Parts: sequence; structure tokens; C-alpha cells
Amino acid sequence: MIGICLVGWANVLNSQSEASSSSASASDALFGMGLVVAAQVVQAAQMVVEEKLLKDVMLPPMKIVGYEGVWGSFLSVFVVFPICWFLPGTDNGHGEDVGDTITMLKNNSSLASLLLLYVFSCATYNVAGMAVTSNLSAVHRTMMEASRTIGIWIIDLCVHYLVNPEISFGEAWMPYSYVQLIGFLVLLSGQSVYGAVLKVPGLYYPVQSPIQRWESPRSVLSPMPLPGAYDEGTIFLEESKA
Repeated sequence: MIGICLVGWANVLNSQSEASSSSASASDALFGMGLVVAAQVVQAAQMVVEEKLLKDVMLPPMKIVGYEGVWGSFLSVFVVFPICWFLPGTDNGHGEDVGDTITMLKNNSSLASLLLLYVFSCATYNVAGMAVTSNLSAVHRTMMEASRTIGIWIIDLCVHYLVNPEISFGEAWMPYSYVQLIGFLVLLSGQSVYGAVLKVPGLYYPVQSPIQRWESPRSVLSPMPLPGAYDEGTIFLEESKA
């Protein structure tokens, strides 16, 4: 929390020090970070539920990813897209014109390829995250999600100074970027201490439990989502009882 607050504080200070009209105001920065924090709470709750399904219900990780994809697609098509259609906006008078989006995908092969690449990256991201939750815990995954921003920030700096400063997604070193760097260091060191990578003298570190075996993708073909519906789940259940 201290590390994240320092990073947010650095953004607010940089917004106040920028005189250009293109930069976000301090109030806009605070509002945006508040939305991000609220989204992180929802995402953390999802990870806790996933951990319960993995370790208590013992559902296969690949099957949970599949269920999340089905429900996400269902809610997007039948709930989110209709709401965006009726909301006023700048996309042909709508918040999101789905018909226009489909037309653009049909007429632009590069855009369609990027969409498929995005779907593939989301799938691999979810599978990798599920593996982290299965082998470690939801807390580890949540902290790794937060520290991922460090890599993005470093890449943005490299793009600005090593590639082209005119690229829009690059980021320059601001007057209060050192506060952001301190926040990232606090976040990284806290994660290392929690994960027992760095052990502080005087703190208690519990003995790690055996890592659960990750089920194979073949378990997705099982018609039932419960242990015992496939051979590997039955073996794992018997080993747990033993």
C-alpha cells in the first residue's frame, strides 16, 4: 500500500507541475487512480474466488479459464454491448457502435489480426495467472499484478529516450519521477519479503506446503466440472486424502 500510494502521489505531483494543457489535472489524476483502485479490488476478489475453486473445489485451472471466457463473452454480447449502444457518445451517436466495429474488422485485415493477437495474449495471460494462483496463492498473484507496472514504466522510459521521444506511449523522466521510483522499490522489496525471497531476521516464515500438480488441458474435455470426472482429478483427490 505504501508503494502504490507513493506511485500515485508522484503522478499527482507531476500533474501539478506540468503547465501544458495536454496533461491531466490533479483532480483528474486522483479520480482516475480511484477508479483503478476500485478495479483492483474487484480483480483481487476474482483471484480469491479462483483460489477457492482451485484448492477447495479442486476444479482444473484450464476449465476455470474456459468458464470465465464463456461468462465474459455472454455478458459482453448481451449486457455490455447493448448498454454501450444506448449510451450517447461520439461513435456515430453511441457510446460504442458495434456494427461499425464489425465493418472495420471486415475491411481491415491488420485490425482483425491485432484483435486475434489480443485475444491470444489475454488467453495466455489468464492461463499463466491461474498457474500462479494454483501453485502459490491469490496474494502472490495480486502482488505480481501490481509489480507488473514497474516493467511497463521502464519500457516507457526506454521508448522515450532510446527510440523516439515523439511516440505517444513513451514517458519522460518528470520532476517527481524519483518518488515513483521509490514507490516501485518499496513495492518490489515488500513482495520479495512476503514471498520469502528476502528473509528479514526476526520474522517468522512458515514452511511451504507441497505444490499442487497442475491439471493437463485434456481435463477440459471432461463433461463434468467436479473432481472424479476425469482420471487425473481422481488420482489427485486420492493423494490428498492419503
